[in-house]
Amino acid sequence: MKIRTMIVDDEMLSRDELRYLIDLHDDFEVCGEASTAVDAMKKYLEIKPDVVFLDIQMQDMDGMMVARQWQEQKNPPLIVFATAYDEHAVDAFAVNAVDYLLKPFDKNRIEDTIKRIRQILNNGRNGAESNVSTVTPLSKKVNKLIVEDKDRTVLINPEDIVYAFREDRRVYLKTNDHVYSTLFSLQTLEDKLREYPFFRTHRSYLVNLNMIAEMIPWFNGAYNLRMKDEEGSTVPVSRNYVRELMEKLEL
Repeated sequence: MKIRTMIVDDEMLSRDELRYLIDLHDDFEVCGEASTAVDAMKKYLEIKPDVVFLDIQMQDMDGMMVARQWQEQKNPPLIVFATAYDEHAVDAFAVNAVDYLLKPFDKNRIEDTIKRIRQILNNGRNGAESNVSTVTPLSKKVNKLIVEDKDRTVLINPEDIVYAFREDRRVYLKTNDHVYSTLFSLQTLEDKLREYPFFRTHRSYLVNLNMIAEMIPWFNGAYNLRMKDEEGSTVPVSRNYVRELMEKLEL
């Protein structure tokens, strides 16, 4: 089954070069091209590609904004940023980009990207003969998470997170003595941290099980958690999650 691919770039020569390098692989099919972000949004709805090679700096809209809109779709495409600028690499990871390619394109580098795409999609199939477009990539263990601290971008270790929480449509990470803002949704963050001992205690909270100091009964079968950070923060546990949480903690 062909991996349906779309190329978005406002430079025709760049599109032609990418198409040539992708066409070298029989299992990939370039099924659409776009020279503007607006055209890309339209063609995406028409062809529903599995993978999009996306430029960042285009005349009508920033490619990063386009990628964020696609990430809100039910079955978002895999995104590979293909750009002449390296300063957006950190932002690319925030929208779960598969890779970040710099122009001029290197054939061997494209080969690595193609292999990565194959691996993600093949793992996602779980052996089923389903359409590739319905497959979402499986999470892999991350060593660092990209977060924001005022005007800085910071990399933190997942083990240092005490809990994550959603507030006013933003998601924040609480460490021992600091709160960081992140562009991840809470669901995306939960997926990224599946290889670590994190548990969803509430629709707005994700907790590091190793950072729980105490479970405190509250009311109607719900609980509060006292955490091991400097403040002894309190995190709610909805009653629907209490039983599973106790099983995780072997209580």
